[in-house]
Amino acid sequence: MSSNVNIPKLPAKNKSELTEQVFQAIVDSGETGIFQTELCKSFSIDSRDGSRLVGNLEKQSLISRERMLYKGRWTYKLIVKKIPQLKEADRRPIEIASVEGAPCFSCTFQHLCSTEDETSQYSPAKCNWIEEWVILDTKKRGLSTQL
Repeated sequence: MSSNVNIPKLPAKNKSELTEQVFQAIVDSGETGIFQTELCKSFSIDSRDGSRLVGNLEKQSLISRERMLYKGRWTYKLIVKKIPQLKEADRRPIEIASVEGAPCFSCTFQHLCSTEDETSQYSPAKCNWIEEWVILDTKKRGLSTQL
């Protein structure tokens, strides 16, 4: 089914490079996706590390995982989520000043923070530190704090 994907074996120097290569392999698998076990075999990583790696991709809303039976074993089918394309006119470079001082970059709970899990106590929507940062930044810029 999805084992026909040709995955180049490039030596990854660090975790972020490996993550990029794994994500690219999932993207290359197209709409049919790829099984997590096949992906782990292709990159010579154990199932625990593979599960953590694709779990992080899922948490970033880059992929979806569907539990399936494959060759008599339970595994996940990994499918890239469709990312809406922005019109060229809507694309603007991100200014570093817009995120400067954001508490997320040094937050000890960053790995637990999720916009998808509404029951989690760690969410940008519930974060007092983000709220304080936004209010302070708004005051610095001289903008009204009333929405």
